[in-house]
Amino acid sequence: MIREVITVRGFTKLRKDILNIIEKSKAPLCAEEIYQKLEQKPNLSSVYRGLYYLEENGMIKSITFDKNTRYFFRSTNHPKHYLYCKECGNIEAFDVCFADKIQEKLEKKHDYKILDHIFYFIGICSNCKKKM
Repeated sequence: MIREVITVRGFTKLRKDILNIIEKSKAPLCAEEIYQKLEQKPNLSSVYRGLYYLEENGMIKSITFDKNTRYFFRSTNHPKHYLYCKECGNIEAFDVCFADKIQEKLEKKHDYKILDHIFYFIGICSNCKKKM
């Protein structure tokens, strides 16, 4: 599923491997999770540099929930929506999008063209609720 970006200057094997891991994941991943999934283990700073490169070149996007950890996900035409558990950090993607209903109103009211959005709820997952 990796796009034809091999000819892009600076697109190294490590960056290709990182992009492949992100594209196969159903939920956003932090740098440490990506590092764990890599077959060859570079130093973690190389993973961060690779992530920075991929994000700067529009191949991935990132999000930060209620902590300082950045999570990375595929850059697609379809907006992303997530449930984030503030207890265990579990992230679950969902496809229900109601933002389209308010987008037109926002664009008219603010004379603004909305190009994309990322939407998430912060809460407590069912497993953490059971432990409480």
